[in-house]
Amino acid sequence: MNKASTLHILSKNTGALTATLLRSFSENDGLLLTADGVYAAFACGTTLPVGTQALRADVEARGLLPNWPESIALTDHAGFVDLCVQHARSLSWS
Repeated sequence: MNKASTLHILSKNTGALTATLLRSFSENDGLLLTADGVYAAFACGTTLPVGTQALRADVEARGLLPNWPESIALTDHAGFVDLCVQHARSLSWS
């Protein structure tokens, strides 16, 4: 676990919310897209941090899997738990 890192969990995609999240993002932080936050993969494109992940169930539920960007890894609920363990704290953006 990185004691100084934060897992940012984005569950809603709005321009202002996502921009604020990206400004507060630090080098060792992680980003997980969930719920309607998965749309940020298309709205933000390459501005999302390297290593960004998305919850597969939410991507599939919205029919986005066929066009999903290869640069954003998909994870399941067990992977979500692993991300929480890897980071000292989590911050939900919704």
